Amino acid sequence: MRAVLCCAALILPAGASAFGQTTQERGADGVLYNVTRTSVPKTVMATEIQTREETVYKPQVTTKYQTYQQTQLVPVTEHRWVSRQRGWWNPFREPYWTHAIEPVTRWEHRPATVHVPVSTTNWVPETRTTQVPVATYKTVNDTIVSRVPVGPAPALNPTPTQPQVQVATRPTGGQIGGQRLDQPNSWGGGSRYR
Repeated sequence: MRAVLCCAALILPAGASAFGQTTQERGADGVLYNVTRTSVPKTVMATEIQTREETVYKPQVTTKYQTYQQTQLVPVTEHRWVSRQRGWWNPFREPYWTHAIEPVTRWEHRPATVHVPVSTTNWVPETRTTQVPVATYKTVNDTIVSRVPVGPAPALNPTPTQPQVQVATRPTGGQIGGQRLDQPNSWGGGSRYR
């Protein structure tokens, strides 16, 4: 018996009571049972959907133009009178001069303003609402019911107890109290005595 109780105590979780409430109940088959209900705590996992707000930093790109001064080489074209001597190489002809307007290009250093785009990234906080599943653990009481029969089932159709009635019978053709009876059915009246 000690070994059985020790095994039962090992099966129960930590903190559980080995003794419960015992009552006597009659089952559907008519047998009387000792019914023991033991409450045992049990840990159950449940998943809940919780609403949470979180801050997310979102990149925001801003482009600005910065001005720089620099020196550039710029072509400058001018029209000038150009004089040339012609026929100087011909010994049979007298050389002469010609005059014409011709374009002349030269390069000059001039200051210039340059606009350069510069991009900067700023991280802007943004609040978002999300649904997050969260696993929670809670302790619930689990009821263990044990039934032990303690008595037999009663009869299905019990009959009430009746007192035993003894009926006296007389011998046929004998004597009762010194008197002789002639007829067998002389009890109900019409007796004849001799």
